[in-house]
Amino acid sequence: MKIKCEYCGSMFDDTLEKCPSCGAPNQNVRRSTADQPTTIEGLKEWYESKGLPPYETTRFFIGIDYKYPRAFGIYKDENTGNFIVYKNKDNGQRAVRYEGSDEAYAVNELFMRLKQEIIEQKSRNASAQRNTDTSPADAQKYYDSYHARRSSGGRSNPGGRKALRTALTIIGIYLAVQIFGPTALFGLILGEGRGVPEKGYYSYNGNTYYSFGDYSYVDDSDRWAVYNTASGEWETADVSAIPEFKKNRKAKDYYLSRDYSNDYDFPTISDTRLYYDNSYKPGYVTTGYYSYDDNEYYRMDSYDTSSWYVYSDEYDDWRSVSSSDVPEALTNQYDAKDFYYVPNWNSDTQITDFKDTEYYAQYERDQEAERQSSYSSSDDSWSSNDSSDYSWSSSDSWDSGSSDWSSDW
Repeated sequence: MKIKCEYCGSMFDDTLEKCPSCGAPNQNVRRSTADQPTTIEGLKEWYESKGLPPYETTRFFIGIDYKYPRAFGIYKDENTGNFIVYKNKDNGQRAVRYEGSDEAYAVNELFMRLKQEIIEQKSRNASAQRNTDTSPADAQKYYDSYHARRSSGGRSNPGGRKALRTALTIIGIYLAVQIFGPTALFGLILGEGRGVPEKGYYSYNGNTYYSFGDYSYVDDSDRWAVYNTASGEWETADVSAIPEFKKNRKAKDYYLSRDYSNDYDFPTISDTRLYYDNSYKPGYVTTGYYSYDDNEYYRMDSYDTSSWYVYSDEYDDWRSVSSSDVPEALTNQYDAKDFYYVPNWNSDTQITDFKDTEYYAQYERDQEAERQSSYSSSDDSWSSNDSSDYSWSSSDSWDSGSSDWSSDW
């Protein structure tokens, strides 16, 4: 993060002990840990030292300009000399987190996101493990005990019947998890188990459909869209008269894919208002800079409607904007994207970097405090404060599908 020198006003990195312009000491120097990499090569070494799965599994591509959907990455653009930190979203769109000459800053951006992902993956594994802590041997003991009483002529009792039901339930859950895995099992419970067609594209009777896959509104017509070849537009669709779309077991025969393919002869639905209205939470607007009605705005948090700021020429500084004063065009993602121009500050914008403000510094402190609180309150055996805890176990499962690939970061 850049800070302003108290003596000469120059901007410099907050990890430096002295201002490079005037030599004044940095009284609030932020020390980086010895385990923290500052170069792309150093980040590669850190990654390997933790025994993490291949890039293709974690979807973190270090030193690689990976072109396909669902990827985090960092690389150096040899043409410009800039370091670029990016995220390729599930629709193939690239969101640039940072582009500039500061390699240490760029590396830290991806490093922090990688550590966050490791924590989340470990938490997911721990939760799945807790759901399967009861071994089949324990369940079998319940069953054998009950069967022994029945075979010896012992009188059954309500407790015995309850034990049998518990044993059979535990055995059933255990076998289901072993066969399908915890992720697939939950998918069966929420998806096919409830007869809900999966989210994605479908081809039926010469028409192309899209299901938004919301389990709460499966019978609502606005949860489906159809591509109108005459108008070349996606429209809401009433599929109540299509029995094949009532159950996932039947609907999957017409399923094309969850994500859009450039080979399709119809446009992606992700560029339509239908997609934004059905896929984003109310108030969601991508983080970054916006230019609207001769004013420059910054959105600090994609989901926080109170996190809008405007650059004031009068104060020569950023000022907070109340939710009621945010232009209506910037209150929803579909309209706001027309005024979005850059995710991260660069000198071409001719305004100051919002990330140099106390607003952003406080936001980062709050985010870090929230993460630390979340980690420390976990009943897992590892702590996020110990860098060794980012080491990966070969017995753990990395599910990149659990990441939020629709957001910018």
